[in-house]
Amino acid sequence: MACRKLAGVVVTLLVIASVGSAVAQVNPFRVQQRYKEASQGKSIDDYTKRLNDPDPATRLEAVKNLGESGSNDAIEYLIQATGDPDQGVMIKAIDYLGKLRATAATQILVQKLFMKDVPVPVQQRILVSLGRMGDVRAAAPIGEYLDRDIDPATKGTAIFALGEIGDHASIAKLQSIQTDAANDAHMQRLAGEAVAKINRRMSPSTVAVQVPALEDPDKPSARR
Repeated sequence: MACRKLAGVVVTLLVIASVGSAVAQVNPFRVQQRYKEASQGKSIDDYTKRLNDPDPATRLEAVKNLGESGSNDAIEYLIQATGDPDQGVMIKAIDYLGKLRATAATQILVQKLFMKDVPVPVQQRILVSLGRMGDVRAAAPIGEYLDRDIDPATKGTAIFALGEIGDHASIAKLQSIQTDAANDAHMQRLAGEAVAKINRRMSPSTVAVQVPALEDPDKPSARR
C-alpha cells in the first residue's frame, strides 16, 4: 500500500513539473501576437476589409494596424482613409502617413489642406505630416496657405512645417513673415528658427560631410 501511495505521489510531481515547464516556455509576445491576429486580422487584406466597416472604432483599429504594419502596400489604403467620415479615423490616417513619410500622399494632403470643410485640427495634423514627409512639393502650397486668414496656432504649425521641409525657396516667405510680425515676438521667433534650419541644411559645410551610404534613410533629406 505504501509503495502505491509513493508511486502516485511521484506521478503527480512529474505531471506538475511537466506543466510548469510548458508554462515557463510560453512566449508572452507570441501569445499577444496570436490574440491580435485572431481578433484584428493577419494581413493587409484583412485590415483593408475593416476600413469599410460601419463601426468607426473598427475602422480606426484597421488604420492603426495598417500604419503599424510599415508596409508600402498599406499607404494606398491609409490615403483612402483620409476621406473617412469620422474625424478620428481621418486624423489617425494622416498621422501615419506622416510617420511613414509617405510622399505618395503629398498631393492628396495638400488638396485637403485647402478644402473649406476640413476642420482646423485636421488642417494642423496635415501640416505636421507634410513637415515630417519633407517633400519639397508641399513647400510652395504651404507658403500660399500662410496667406490665408488662419489662427496663430495653425500659422505657427505651417511655419514649423516649412522649416522641416527645408526648401530654400521658402526663405523669402519666412523672412516676410518675420517683417510683418513686428509686434508678435513668438511668430518672429518661429519664422527665424525655420529660416535658420533651412540654412543649416543648405550650408556647404553640411553638404560636404554627407556620405550617402551613412545617411539615415528616415530623414527627409535622405529621401529626396
